[in-house]
Amino acid sequence: MLHAVMATLTRAERLIALREGLRRAQSIGPLSIPVVVGVGSGFLASFVVDAALYGLVPTPYRQFIDAMTFALVAAPIWLIVQRPAVRHAIEVMTFLNGWETERWQHEVGRRLPGLPRSTPEILDALPDTMGLRPLRIELLAVRGEYEEAWERLERLPMDTPWQRFERAALEEWISFVSNGPPHVEEMSQAAPEVTDERSLVARAMIAAAKARRAAVGGGDVIGPLAALRPDLGDRPGRYAFPYSAGIILSVVIIALVASAAITVAAAFIR
Repeated sequence: MLHAVMATLTRAERLIALREGLRRAQSIGPLSIPVVVGVGSGFLASFVVDAALYGLVPTPYRQFIDAMTFALVAAPIWLIVQRPAVRHAIEVMTFLNGWETERWQHEVGRRLPGLPRSTPEILDALPDTMGLRPLRIELLAVRGEYEEAWERLERLPMDTPWQRFERAALEEWISFVSNGPPHVEEMSQAAPEVTDERSLVARAMIAAAKARRAAVGGGDVIGPLAALRPDLGDRPGRYAFPYSAGIILSVVIIALVASAAITVAAAFIR
């Protein structure tokens, strides 16, 4: 059944399956519940403030206050309305993506704008060093160059517990992207050997792999990730700013539009 479902998906769809699965977990059709409730509350609060200040505060100062009211109300409610399990799942992925980005930035020697798999063209500029070989294999799979990805995977060393685990993780990644069978069990078998600070990373990678498979097979996308959240402690906070900042930036942009919309609506009403 899982293979049949995956066969209907393109490579591009499989690459965003987990992100879409997290989105669907808090949506009604195309509508995100946190976004709708947060933005709706922001609009309502802004309209109330605008009505209270009408005649007391001139434009454009009133519109500025409207926009700030929108942002101050919409952003917190947007975050609060998220289901706790969904929020925990997102925090686990925030930790994993942040750790991976830091790792590859260290290997590449420069700051990266985001997770390399979101910009696979970086592959053409990567030096062919031992430390970057796992990333090269991952990006080859993202670009659909499966044969070369498998060939390079076979040449990876397996001397340490982490190398053995990462090989299993790359097998699962290539197989997932190329519509192959799961290799999550191999990851789970190799993970207990990783006893250093990367043990939590290994567990997060297994949870993400399970969530991806669930996302394309109609299973529980949230459960595997949310279950790991208590074990991470405050670690996701180190990487949380980009996610929160994205929401805040979105709210600020909407606030500017909202202030103009409220002004126009108020003019018609009055």
